[in-house]
Order: sequence, then C-alpha cells, then structure tokens
Amino acid sequence: MTYSAAWQNGNEQGRLEPAVHVVNLADAAQVADRINRRRMLVYQPRQDFGAHVHAGAYVRGSTLSAAVSPPFDSFRANITDTVIAPQVGVLGGDPATPSAMDWLWPVNDADEGKILVAGELPPGEGQVGLLAKLNGTNHWTDPSLTPGGTHVRALHFNELRQSIEWIHRGRWRMPIYLPAGIFSALPDTRWIGQAVANNGAADLRSLGFAIISTPDSPALGLANVSVRSGSFLAITTDRECTIEARRCLRQIAWQSDGPTWNKYAPDANKAWASPGALGDGDSTSIGSVALQADQPGQISGGALASALQAMIEGGEPNFLLRRTDTGPLTVNVTADVTIEFDLNPDQ
Repeated sequence: MTYSAAWQNGNEQGRLEPAVHVVNLADAAQVADRINRRRMLVYQPRQDFGAHVHAGAYVRGSTLSAAVSPPFDSFRANITDTVIAPQVGVLGGDPATPSAMDWLWPVNDADEGKILVAGELPPGEGQVGLLAKLNGTNHWTDPSLTPGGTHVRALHFNELRQSIEWIHRGRWRMPIYLPAGIFSALPDTRWIGQAVANNGAADLRSLGFAIISTPDSPALGLANVSVRSGSFLAITTDRECTIEARRCLRQIAWQSDGPTWNKYAPDANKAWASPGALGDGDSTSIGSVALQADQPGQISGGALASALQAMIEGGEPNFLLRRTDTGPLTVNVTADVTIEFDLNPDQ
C-alpha cells in the first residue's frame, strides 16, 4: 500500500504553489497532526500546537522554526530532533525498550532502505541525509524565520510536507523479555524463563513478551502500520540446538499469575488447551532455526509478519520458545525482534 499524507490544500502533488494557494491554519494543523502521529510512534506524547494553529491565529514563523517546549517544539525541531533522531530505551527494562529505532529512505532508488539522518554532519555509510534529499543542503530553506523579517512561505510548508511524506518507513528493534518457564517434569510449578531444555523425557520452555506499544490512550508505539517482510526474530543460545518460536495467544499476567505447564493462569484456573501451550488457541508457530553456540540466528517470513501484525493490531505480544531437538543440557536463550513497517495512509 502506497503511503499518502492526503494534504487538503495544494496541487495534485500536495504542494502549495505561490500565488495559487494561500498558506492557512488548516495547513499548519495538518502538519501538526502528522508530526504527532510520528511522535507517538517513537514513544513520545503528542504536543499541543493549539496555541498557534487555532482559528483566528496567524501562521507564525516561530511555529515552524523557533518554538521550544513548553509549550511545544517547533515543527522543524520535531522532525529533525525527535522523529528522525528518536530517544531509545524510553520504556526502560533490561535490556531497555526500544533497543533501536530508525527511519528508512522509502524511495525506490539507489538509497532505498538506508537510514534517514538529519543534521550538519555528512551521512555515514548506510545513511542518507533528509535535508540533502530535500534541498541539497544540510539545513532547511531560510533556517531562521524571524518576526518582521523572513515571512512564512509556501516553500517552507512544502519542505515540511515532503519530509513528512518521506518519514513513513521504520525499523524498530525490541528485546523479548522471557520471565516465565513451563516445565513438564513439574507441571503445576511456576518456573524461571530464559532457558529451554529437552532431553526426550522432560521439556522446559520459555515464555515472554515484547513491548510493542504502551497501555496509554491513545497508545504510544507501533499502531496503524503494516509490517514489512524485512522483519525478523533474532535468537541466541549458549549451546548448539534447534529452537522453534511460537506466538503465544493467551493473555498472561506475568507478575501476578505466571503460567505453568498445565495452566496459563493457575490462580484463575485457566488451563492450556494442551499442556505445554501447543494446543489450538494456545500458540501458533512462527518458525524454527538451527543455532550454533553464541551465534544469533534469524527467523523471518510470512508467519512472523502475520504474528507481528496481529500483535500491533491489539493481539497479545507474547512469544514461546522451545527446543525441538534433544540433548542432555539446559540451554540459555535470549531473543529480540526487529519490526520493519510502513505507516498506513492517512485517512
């Protein structure tokens, strides 16, 4: 699905033409909405631009280039400093979530897939400069818009619109926390996660979750996006083995009512459809990977993309890891998931 920002005022390409279109407050309000959408994707709350973009106000140069929080950061600073260069680890955890957040150049050319950066330094290897793509420089046109000096022009809004249109493909990396284990030898006992085992008689599996979005209303994090095929699940073990990853479908109270081999909510007396969490309605397979000790392996493909899409759309963001080969020793396991996505078109 092709991304479109659906600008209301402009030509067929969504651009304001001098002497044809007048810059108005609705244009500023639309830019503010699109910026806030991207702020929320990088786990930053919406900013209230209402003091400058409400009916009866003027479109001010400071709104575009100089305003600082409080009450809000300027449009340009939001794009270059908050959206293009997001703060990682904002949700905490060990390791912190998110581990990495990058916006990718979405145009089908020689730079497609490179990481978008902004600022005065030349882009590094694998990077592409947003402002260089925009106007061939390392700064916005008329970097400082001063009252009574540099007037707000159609060009300034066109640069903001073009930048927003390009900032629609992202790649976030999230750790998978594995707090719980389920152990066939002690089927009614809660166990510690981050380990798997299978000696042919006893089976230890790990259950965990990723923080894809927050419980806020509206939620911060991934929402209203389409998962791309570049997404992958990375798994590392300290011994050679084969690991199957599954999406766990059950709602699990990790701290207050952790799962066992027989039940996903023991205190609430809610049993897996099949002990071990492989039954219908318990989990679905994402894929398997054969691993060498201390060397990450990856799982990708349609099953993972579908699982991630379901999680983003409100499904449980839970995973199950199990060893499908056999061996005498317990295996320590860690995992993270990289979600590549496109924003869905604005409605």
